[in-house]
Amino acid sequence: MTDAELRGWWPEFGNLVGELRRTDRTAVADRLVGAVRAGATSSEILGLIGIVLREHRALRPRLSDSAKSAWDAVMADVNRPYPLRRLAEWLHRLIRR
Repeated sequence: MTDAELRGWWPEFGNLVGELRRTDRTAVADRLVGAVRAGATSSEILGLIGIVLREHRALRPRLSDSAKSAWDAVMADVNRPYPLRRLAEWLHRLIRR
């Protein structure tokens, strides 16, 4: 799946993957694309993407503002079915400031 195809399928996700590739974080970008390929259902895909982003949350502050917004949008989609997880992410961000 190319970055252009990703942007057409899920614009925020495609922008995030593209930014990670441009900033020499290709391993993380490849893991995100691999998460999409590995999931059989939308829940699995979102769960796997969430795992990758949580494991690499230290990268977020080093990204551009548009990539940070894309990261937040993707995480909002990942956490939407799990309101308590959304609260936990919010608390984590609050504590880390």
